[in-house]
Amino acid sequence: MKNFIIKEIPGFRLRVTQKECDSPAGLYSIEFIQEYLNKQKEVVDTSIYNFFLTQEEISSLCENLLA
Repeated sequence: MKNFIIKEIPGFRLRVTQKECDSPAGLYSIEFIQEYLNKQKEVVDTSIYNFFLTQEEISSLCENLLA
């Protein structure tokens, strides 16, 4: 599993996790996790957006985000 932080500022953090699905082969679960933080950097609210993408679709997403 890959897990990384895209953005972290006071009060907010955006993380991404990527896991390969058991079936069908070649499908990945991508989660965008928005975390709202209090002054002590504790998570007070979370929103999770889950997408199932192939490696080709992930590559296309990355290319378009960087464009």
